[in-house]
Amino acid sequence: MDLNSWTPDDNARRFATLIATASAVFTFLALWLGAGWNPLLALLLAAVDAVLIWAVARVALRAYFRR
Repeated sequence: MDLNSWTPDDNARRFATLIATASAVFTFLALWLGAGWNPLLALLLAAVDAVLIWAVARVALRAYFRR
């Protein structure tokens, strides 16, 4: 795969996925182990967190990579 052929939108999508995944794992562990929440509830909120972070990060990174 030629990494130089990625478009700014491709880069934004891939980096936003990495950021959202890391955020979801952190949220899940913090709620489950740190706050003592039910693991299923913590997993649900981590998934919601990932979706929100992905949407915001993708927009921000797309604007950054297109400049």
